[in-house]
Amino acid sequence: MLTLIAAIRRKPGMTHSAFLRHLHHVHGPLSAANPLLIRSYVQNHVFDASFGVEGDPAHLTTFGRDSVTELRFDDMGALAATMSHPYSREVIGPDGARFNDLPSALALLTRSEGLVPPPVSGTGTAPVKVLHFVRGAAQLEQDDVVDRWQTAHEQVIAEGGPQAGTVRGWVQHRQVPGAEGALRHFGGTVAVYAGVSALYYGSEEEALAHFPSYERSLRERSDGTGRFWDPSRSFALYSREVTIF
Repeated sequence: MLTLIAAIRRKPGMTHSAFLRHLHHVHGPLSAANPLLIRSYVQNHVFDASFGVEGDPAHLTTFGRDSVTELRFDDMGALAATMSHPYSREVIGPDGARFNDLPSALALLTRSEGLVPPPVSGTGTAPVKVLHFVRGAAQLEQDDVVDRWQTAHEQVIAEGGPQAGTVRGWVQHRQVPGAEGALRHFGGTVAVYAGVSALYYGSEEEALAHFPSYERSLRERSDGTGRFWDPSRSFALYSREVTIF
């Protein structure tokens, strides 16, 4: 299973509320009306964010994201067929241009590894999760980055404490190559990230209180074993998950 992840922000002059309203109530139903070969479609509505490292002036990524789209496909063929279909090109694409600031969009294709299943909510409330976009260290190969990243995460969780105990689920989406043309459906350029981790929490308050200490511990583990990522070019989006289909 492949997951296409796109972090987008609203067009100039558009409010965050208007962006989410269109994304959820207009764009979502258009996609659900003809899902083509998409297995599932999840929107993550961002309510807060963090970026870079305290005391580091080199914030070198364009931040400010309003949502993150997750589209799941069985394989590369299903992805290519969906993105080249007339419905995608003539209906979904033009509608996306009404709210998506296309030049700033970030998109990557991933495969999930290191899965701790997220909790199943029976309350009807949207799950809270932090999407951590990790830029790998320049001197390392992709596989080295994600393997060290997973090990560091497991060590932080094993240490215990609130920063570990409040994580209800964890999914590591590892970037895979080969879909650059399809990813440009979202505009902008293909993102150069090692991947995205999704950490699930019980509430917005838990996420805001404990993810920063989790991220600091992850960074300390990285510094102690040879840095595998670039915190100055990485960022985290606090969101509520909305399943479209």
